[in-house]
Amino acid sequence: MRSAFATVCLALVLCVTAYTQSPFAQTLFNRIRQNVREDFKRAPRYTCVQTITRVQYRPQYPNRPNSCPGLIAERAKLDKPGVALWRDRLRFDVAMGDKGEMFSWAGATQFDSGDAGSLALSGSTGSGDFATFLGAVFGPDAEQFHYLGNKQTPFGLLEAFDFKVPLGKSHYTYKSALRPARIIGYQGRFYADSETAQLKRLVVETAEFPPGDEFCHVTDTMDYGRIRIGQGDFLLPNAASMVILYASGEESHNDKRYSGCREFTGTSKLRFDDDEEGNSPSAEAKAALKALPPKTRIRVKIDPPIESATAAAGDQITGVVEREVRKNGQVVVRTTDRLHGRILRMEQFLVPTLAWVVAIRFDTIEREGVEQPMIFEPVDDGDRTSVTTSLSRRGPPRIALPERPKNGGIFVFSNVGNLVLDKNFHSEWETH
Repeated sequence: MRSAFATVCLALVLCVTAYTQSPFAQTLFNRIRQNVREDFKRAPRYTCVQTITRVQYRPQYPNRPNSCPGLIAERAKLDKPGVALWRDRLRFDVAMGDKGEMFSWAGATQFDSGDAGSLALSGSTGSGDFATFLGAVFGPDAEQFHYLGNKQTPFGLLEAFDFKVPLGKSHYTYKSALRPARIIGYQGRFYADSETAQLKRLVVETAEFPPGDEFCHVTDTMDYGRIRIGQGDFLLPNAASMVILYASGEESHNDKRYSGCREFTGTSKLRFDDDEEGNSPSAEAKAALKALPPKTRIRVKIDPPIESATAAAGDQITGVVEREVRKNGQVVVRTTDRLHGRILRMEQFLVPTLAWVVAIRFDTIEREGVEQPMIFEPVDDGDRTSVTTSLSRRGPPRIALPERPKNGGIFVFSNVGNLVLDKNFHSEWETH
């Protein structure tokens, strides 16, 4: 993306000249473009924590149209998104690499995906707001810029331009569970401060989707600020949103917040200073854990607690061993051992009944400060709704148990508002 700027600047200037007929707008556009260009050129490799709150709604149409153009028009008349059906929260590390945006669960040791959707187990996700859209709009893809004048925004009065990215130049890719990945064109607007020529907001809207698609319209909005990384400050998003209107009439809102931005220097590895014989306490602990027999059952409780008000899929969790495990008269798992893993799913269903679906996975076991990778399988996951509610014929309908993630356990809690999983939540796991 960065190298493309040198070859497209002239084209961008000519487009603006052709459509604005305003020396002020021409000069401002050149300054905005130059500022964005300079940030791309000098920015270090960096990563930020991206927290996404997702909510799915059912808008209250007086008469729901059957076509996407009709849905888009009717949705524009509504001032509220409607009835909330479902919500969850995700937490990723995101970075800009040579081939685009890279994602991992927050705090992971390496980036393992170019697609946030491959990590999330449900719902709709999107990417591009971290840096890719900037590179496309101020790089080789966008054309037909128009100066729109000054507009009132949440940041005050700003200068606005619009643009278009035709299908032939677009890299906007979308896919669904039923269809392969496809590319669609888009258009949008950007807003900047006239004095500093600093970009403040970028809005991207999809062109019309093909007939019969499950999507009708997608809008991405990115708000930018200056964020200090190392010895300099750079243009980065501090918030973004994605609104998806489906052909079904339902709507998904993804609100994103960025924090903890820092220079990305690669992965760090833990080094153990064992003696030549491998007899240090750390080596002994590692060997003992590695030798755990298959089908060793470990009962754990969660500490520190998982609280639904703040927890997100991607957060790290710790399982505290409740009681020691013996094999052939020997203690193989101690109460001081800890299981470490992640939340893979933390979502709340609001309709037709109130219920939480939580998926967790443990990946390592720790002893005396030494962690050993290990595969654990859940033994007692499933519906954890209270017996009273479960047996009540008058109770609300039950949530179907989703598919269990690989090596993870999935737990359902019905009739729960704020959920807390702590020392009172017990689960049992078995070594693979």
